[in-house]
Amino acid sequence: MLVQQHATDTYRLAAAIVGTADAADVTQETFVSAWQQLPKLRDTEAFATWLRRICTNRSRNWLRTRQRRPQAVLDVGAADAAASIRDPRGDFHGAVEARTLLEPAFDALSPDQRAVLALHYSLGLSIAEAADALGVRVGTAKSRLSAGLAAMRRELEGPIRDVETEVIS
Repeated sequence: MLVQQHATDTYRLAAAIVGTADAADVTQETFVSAWQQLPKLRDTEAFATWLRRICTNRSRNWLRTRQRRPQAVLDVGAADAAASIRDPRGDFHGAVEARTLLEPAFDALSPDQRAVLALHYSLGLSIAEAADALGVRVGTAKSRLSAGLAAMRRELEGPIRDVETEVIS
């Protein structure tokens, strides 16, 4: 019952951090680990937060040990993301273009930066909730979020300038 209740959010979080190609494996590892550690859970009301922390840690370990290059956070809920940037013609050209620009920027992030961005922007958690899921202080989560956004801005400066030049020409 708990797996059914939390599988979608756990998969979305894993996909946001490690990419869709490895998200199923990380999700499975998360639930196996949670099952093994279930007797250690003190507050059953905090199960969702506890599970997010396990998933985040499994995802970061996956990236570190396997040295995988994750896909962009945009992979999570791609239909929702595409719908939100749909162009006036009613198609998804804008979504494809946005993903093409954003994906290299996400690749440049550290696993910790990617995790806080995924928790805050993909899952919609507050900074405090993201910090709790990561097992860090709120100030640390804010710092990682700020550094991640700054790194993305730096990565995006060149491609956006190139696109603007192309559009103007």
